[in-house]
Amino acid sequence: MTAAPVLSFCIPVHNFGAFLPATLESILPQMHDALEIVVFDGGSTDSTPELMGDICARDPRVRYLRRDVRGGIDADLASCIDAARGEYCWLFSGDDTLQSGGVAYVLSALESGVDVHLLTHTDCTLDMQILRVHPALATIGPLRADLGQRDARRLWLTQALNTEALFSFASTLVVRRQTWNSMPARYDFDRSGWGHVARLLEIARNRLEVIYHPRPLVNRRGENDSFRDRGIVRRLALAVDGYERIAREFARDEWEAAQIRRLVRADLPVTVFIGAKAACRSDPERENRAQLDRLFVQCHGNAGPPGWWKLALYWGFPPFLEPPARRLLSWWRQRRRDDPSVTGTGRPGRMGSPGKGTHA
Repeated sequence: MTAAPVLSFCIPVHNFGAFLPATLESILPQMHDALEIVVFDGGSTDSTPELMGDICARDPRVRYLRRDVRGGIDADLASCIDAARGEYCWLFSGDDTLQSGGVAYVLSALESGVDVHLLTHTDCTLDMQILRVHPALATIGPLRADLGQRDARRLWLTQALNTEALFSFASTLVVRRQTWNSMPARYDFDRSGWGHVARLLEIARNRLEVIYHPRPLVNRRGENDSFRDRGIVRRLALAVDGYERIAREFARDEWEAAQIRRLVRADLPVTVFIGAKAACRSDPERENRAQLDRLFVQCHGNAGPPGWWKLALYWGFPPFLEPPARRLLSWWRQRRRDDPSVTGTGRPGRMGSPGKGTHA
């Protein structure tokens, strides 16, 4: 390739050798000279280097960069974009897959010239059986907004269904590289998991044109959140504390802050915290109950009278009912897998993660 590509797939990974082949196999059949793939390895100790050596030898449009120490998702994602040459960068996780026709759709959409394209994904099982579509906004057709403008931003937040509307899930983000580079990295968000969110919202203080596309283009692998390796309570803290910080720093007023907190509650319903209580009892050395209680109050305690039933449910749910409740929830999830007509607007308890292939 001599001319700069139009689109770069930017894939930061850490020990995702078991899943990365499926990711690349979903992209490579759609490749042409206007595209490149950049895989940035944050110190993997699995088969990733050998795998990427073979792939790069077969296709020069695929590049592999590696550092020997783990940098965390924020640093690794930024380094991956720094290495890209495309006009736009598709921030892609190393275990998700691209749907057929995804490249053609996005390349056509890029003609609009906006700064960020926010895409839609499906939720899948670990073995990539599609469960449902997971929209970020409650709109049937594409929605365009300049998040630097008050009225447009308010409309966007009103339509938002979850934190993915504010860029929490990297695989659904296609970003103009020039726009990304117009603002330096927010190093104070390093290892928070939300460095890319802070950078984009910092740009949006002035102007950030975004289009949301409701057509699902990405398949998101479930049951594979590497941030849970350190325990469910710490994973919840990453989400609750992280987006509380986002609300305090980037909301223009109390209404916007309340909307951001609403999106976090939508991602993390009370059932997630009740399940975490059981984890605290079964593994108290790993899971911190006092921390969990704090996170629950922070997430659901500010919802006002309509949310009081959640407080009562969390504090009063009998421990002996948790096993049958989990079995009932498992049955319901299986029913939704088997019957496509049993669907919802999102997936409770599944917060967008910055990049599942690299630990923060």
